[in-house]
Amino acid sequence: MKNRKLLYLALLVSLSLYLTGCFPASRTEEDDKETTETTEENKEENKEVTEIEDVGEADGAKIMTIAKTEREREMYSPKKDTTYLYWLNNRLALLKGSTKCNIFALNVLYKSGFKTPTENALCRDLVNTDNFKDILPVIGVQDISSAKKGDLIVWKGHVIIFESLVKSKKDTYCMAWWAGTSQKDNGDNIKNNVIYGKYKISGSYVVRRPVKK
Repeated sequence: MKNRKLLYLALLVSLSLYLTGCFPASRTEEDDKETTETTEENKEENKEVTEIEDVGEADGAKIMTIAKTEREREMYSPKKDTTYLYWLNNRLALLKGSTKCNIFALNVLYKSGFKTPTENALCRDLVNTDNFKDILPVIGVQDISSAKKGDLIVWKGHVIIFESLVKSKKDTYCMAWWAGTSQKDNGDNIKNNVIYGKYKISGSYVVRRPVKK
């Protein structure tokens, strides 16, 4: 009986991760040492990126303000099963014990006056450079040098809202907002599983720029 309960719990967790496309993440200087070099193929992709109009400073600041306000909503906590997708006419999503990084990011963009997909875009959809070229154009492939405040940095299983670069002697980090962290709420920079903090940039990712409605 105990083994059946454990199996059932594992299936529920796997299903919720599949539906959101997100994984718990808090890639900070202290708890993540992963590094991945940019491949020659990705460097060639970067050369093909077209010129895209910058997000204005005021637009980026608005995204940051909305992210801070949105953090107050309990629906982003894995303890809450009911979540709403603002960009899809407040569609109800029932997610058990799941992090919601893609939902948080797209809800923030929608409330900030930017274009959003017409579907529940998961992280694996957002990281695919063939998708959403008109509403979230790619401005970097494993290259964060052109990132502006309000851009999305997307991995296969996670997405964060970029604010600014923070470089150390060995690694590159950024200050950012994201939902889904292994750290506990502290009432300061972490609330409802949404965190404002320093995130290590490594692995295979793309940078996408929001486009105003």
